[in-house]
Amino acid sequence: MLKKVCCGLCFSIILSTSCSSKTLDVVNSDNSKGINHNGLSSDQKLYYLDLNKPSIVQPIDAKSEAAEGYRFVQVEVVEVVNPKKHPISFQVHYQTSTNEKIYLGSFGLYPSDNPGKFIVATQGKLKQEGSIVLTLVVPDKVNATDIVKVGVKKIKLVKD
Repeated sequence: MLKKVCCGLCFSIILSTSCSSKTLDVVNSDNSKGINHNGLSSDQKLYYLDLNKPSIVQPIDAKSEAAEGYRFVQVEVVEVVNPKKHPISFQVHYQTSTNEKIYLGSFGLYPSDNPGKFIVATQGKLKQEGSIVLTLVVPDKVNATDIVKVGVKKIKLVKD
């Protein structure tokens, strides 16, 4: 089921702004056979976000059509490990080639351990160069021993 998400302002607390992010091409780079541990092909492999690595960065493909024509960023959450059912939301930003971050929108899982497919409007802000940044946000207190891990497929840009 595809869920449209409003672009309104949402209150959220970012756990850490000093955590590093990785590009999607590097996250699962130890995958030499094109199949990850979930049995998915390399074009379907999962990228994981957790409390220690809350962001992933995906460059906009320079070979694709003009990025300006895409109306939505599509994120497919396919795996959630959240035993304590912490509220989980995500922020989506467009990062320019000069590293300026532009907020596009956010969405949340409901219930907080339920995977799904989500879209966020690009608002016409995408350019040919730059990246999409997906950040996991957990807005309540989390103990050091708590586990929150989310697996997402490669982020897609869609026109309709």
